[in-house]
Amino acid sequence: MSELVYLGLGSNIGDRETNIFTAIAALDVRDEITVNRTASIYETDPLYNKDQPTFLNTVVEVKTNLDPEVMLQVCQGIELMLGRPMDHEKNEPRVIDLDILAYETKSVDLGHLKIPHPELFARKFVLAPWEEIAPDFMVQDFGRTVSELLTLCPDTSAVRNHQLEKSA
Repeated sequence: MSELVYLGLGSNIGDRETNIFTAIAALDVRDEITVNRTASIYETDPLYNKDQPTFLNTVVEVKTNLDPEVMLQVCQGIELMLGRPMDHEKNEPRVIDLDILAYETKSVDLGHLKIPHPELFARKFVLAPWEEIAPDFMVQDFGRTVSELLTLCPDTSAVRNHQLEKSA
């Protein structure tokens, strides 16, 4: 059975925009994954380790019949393909980062994989683009829609629509 899955993508090293578009294309070429919708790209300040370049972030909605662990392997494979080392430090600069935010009906807690992503409620850089494509999606375990989570989000960092800034 195919399920809607939401993925957060971020990049702050190299050609950030190309890194994101390449990761989305790498998802979409797989037979088991269909990219339905992609949010705009947002420029965001680093949240935890402030001593690094700004990020570009987006959220994509995919449909897949892959189980969460296989989806995690796909995401990690794309990160490796684009040059992110396997043994990376948390919150360090990155060529690409793919996070599974939510599976339509699944809650997962395997230690190395938690779905929905446990920190998504506190990350405006995830919630702002996600709201653009799925404001009424009810996030499993949080009992709130993406729009409600964004309204309640404690993150006060700047999140700017990158496409609008480029065309200004």
